[in-house]
Amino acid sequence: MPGGGPGLGRVVGLLRGRTEGPGTAAERRCHGRPRAPDATCKGCEEMGISYYDALLPVREPGAGLRAVLARIRLPYRALASVRVPGGRVVLAFVSDSALLSRMFAANWAQADAGQEPDATLYALAGSACGYGLDRRWDGARWWSRDQKTMVVFGFGSYRLAKVCVRGICSAVSGDDIVFVHGCALSVGARTGRRGVLITGSSGAGKTTLVAGLLRHPECSVAVLNDDWGALSLDSGILVSTGERMLHMKTGSVLALCPGFFATAPAGSYSSDLSEHDQNARMLVPPESVYGTAWSTVATVAEHVAVVVREPADWLPPGREHETVRALESEGDACLIHHHEAFFNGSLILTTEKDKLREEQRYTQLLNRTTVSWINNCSTPEALVSNFISAVMR
Repeated sequence: MPGGGPGLGRVVGLLRGRTEGPGTAAERRCHGRPRAPDATCKGCEEMGISYYDALLPVREPGAGLRAVLARIRLPYRALASVRVPGGRVVLAFVSDSALLSRMFAANWAQADAGQEPDATLYALAGSACGYGLDRRWDGARWWSRDQKTMVVFGFGSYRLAKVCVRGICSAVSGDDIVFVHGCALSVGARTGRRGVLITGSSGAGKTTLVAGLLRHPECSVAVLNDDWGALSLDSGILVSTGERMLHMKTGSVLALCPGFFATAPAGSYSSDLSEHDQNARMLVPPESVYGTAWSTVATVAEHVAVVVREPADWLPPGREHETVRALESEGDACLIHHHEAFFNGSLILTTEKDKLREEQRYTQLLNRTTVSWINNCSTPEALVSNFISAVMR
């Protein structure tokens, strides 16, 4: 695929100290032992059900995490600034992978070098034994709530970085903030303009719907977030995350902008070289995909449109508690079928307290907005028509 270096050109800072990683004496002592599997599934080509099911579980590391981190020195560090209503979440990405560190720095707006991070993600490319540690550390994504730190060994795919960042941001944000997996936009038509969150499980048809709205002659669309962002539950304000580059499936880019490769400036985008199929995903400037429809102007969410794929005779949830249950359920729920709690597979939901907190957030979200269920059971044109009838009436 064409495209190249300038999009990944920013060099992240070097940390002083010895790098202990694959190729060191510690790894040679583990010679003959199998390497830890990549923290994501090699066979998962789509960020859908199989992808989230294949992720290593999130676990609490206990008191031993500080000792683990004290013996590891990693050369790359980048600070990301993720915009939320009324502020920012600052996240440090520390790694021994130059490629993943460059991608992280290109993806996100950068925080000031001296700013204290709200949380830290340690992304280690090799297996635990390569750093002189017991192999049990290979079995999970280790998240310490007290230390606001996540540590992952066998970190190979940038998709995993994106999932971890999203989960951490939700975990460290205040109860007033909810991060939603979906597209945030304002849509104007004859009846006025609405702030809308389009959500739904991976593969439900969110991108197909947004692409149709962008081309609809009677709709004026401003896109704030491509497929993830924060909303204030007190004010309803939606803001752009401030991402400098979007990490997107190539198919989604072409669905939204069919002439992308003919119009995007050479070197303005980059293939995701961390993927087994290096043409499957890319880092791309949002303006190159959405053109003048891309916006950083905050809006107030009035409507939540939930896209699902169900039989034509399917009936949506009726009462409020059924709606929350439908969003929360995983697996073959009686109301809708999906495998991502709250349609967000990146959430860190390891305890009942985590689940209750997220349930309360979504209850507040649904209480302050109008909810429409858009069943993607026919053509793309019918999907757009159903959205306009439900949301813009």
